[in-house]
Amino acid sequence: MTAEVPLDEEEFRRWRTDAGRALQSARHQADGGFHNWACFTAEQAAQLAVKAILHGLGRAPWGHDLVGLVQSAADGGLSVPGDVNEASLRLARHYIPARYPDAHASGPAGTRYGAADAREALADAGTILRFVDSSWAALRD
Repeated sequence: MTAEVPLDEEEFRRWRTDAGRALQSARHQADGGFHNWACFTAEQAAQLAVKAILHGLGRAPWGHDLVGLVQSAADGGLSVPGDVNEASLRLARHYIPARYPDAHASGPAGTRYGAADAREALADAGTILRFVDSSWAALRD
């Protein structure tokens, strides 16, 4: 894909930097046993990364629906692989129930997440960040 508008490197970097910091924070939370927060923060890292490339392309991303943001990237001309779509579907599930004590029938969110959930969320966020980075590198070539 060739960009029809000039790429905004500065805006991409601004958002992508925070995506990396969010992913690093998610790893610390997982290591500390805060699995629900690791899942939520991994989802946030993915959102920030996808918003980075959308901002870099001059597309104004809006909202917090990771699946919709990934679709916006596809609508913007990026070739989104199936594993990225699948990762976004899994991560999007953590946006609300990982944070709210009343999101589950009984028990707070922290009791409904385990280490395996956090590992999967971290892996999924990594998949999305690698996609964003490789797509951005291809756009710049």
